[in-house]
Amino acid sequence: MKKIFFSFLVCVLAVSVQAQSKIYTYEDAKKDASITLPVYVKENESSGLVMTMNPEERWLVHHYRKPADAKKYENVFISFVVELNGTLSNIQVQGWDLQTKTKTTKLLPSVEREVTRVIKAMHKWTPAKKNGKSIRYRCEFNFKIHEFELDPNEDAEQAEELDSNHVYELVEEMPEFPGGIEALFKWLSENIKPHEEIGRCVVEFIVEKDGSLSNPKIRKSKTPKLDAEAIRLVKAMPKWKPGKEKGKTVRVKYSLPIAFK
Repeated sequence: MKKIFFSFLVCVLAVSVQAQSKIYTYEDAKKDASITLPVYVKENESSGLVMTMNPEERWLVHHYRKPADAKKYENVFISFVVELNGTLSNIQVQGWDLQTKTKTTKLLPSVEREVTRVIKAMHKWTPAKKNGKSIRYRCEFNFKIHEFELDPNEDAEQAEELDSNHVYELVEEMPEFPGGIEALFKWLSENIKPHEEIGRCVVEFIVEKDGSLSNPKIRKSKTPKLDAEAIRLVKAMPKWKPGKEKGKTVRVKYSLPIAFK
């Protein structure tokens, strides 16, 4: 009897380990509405998006240092697994052919090392979940990597514009939803209307000096119905914590991806 029980216990453990080791992908998420995608966020680093750039892409641009033998822009294909605890593993960096839309091994070793270094330096992600439980998830995307450049005259120009109606895309303190990014996701999940259609669109708006949101418009469209719902959500949001530059409140452009499942 003990031998049978032991065998059963080993079997259960084996099934459990196998389930935890499964790596989910975007294809799985499209078929299973209970799967939520992993999210990369860091306070004051990725809460604001530049145009339609995702937080992880913004991190790459701001921390990438172009190798001496690299071109100004390098097309790369990036793949990694977000583990159950939010750390990254199985990092792979390859070249990306824009014409054929395929991965290629034609990538400078120096670029591969630098992009890998920047990815390894990322803070922990919020892991993907299935039915509320963390799962392993493979992120894959192609990206035109380049080094973030600052205009040497930018500080002087900004100093003159701080009291104007200038709309910034990047400031020292990015605007924030009340309670932070997690509170934003919670608010969206509670206020989004159910739709038969699924997909992801990106809505852009301006966070005004008083925290109100203005000029919502679609930057990346999915369908007219989902686009309209994204605009409705922005208009229904409470006031945000406004952005600041050099200690002064300013107007900031913000782009928010919204996923419908």
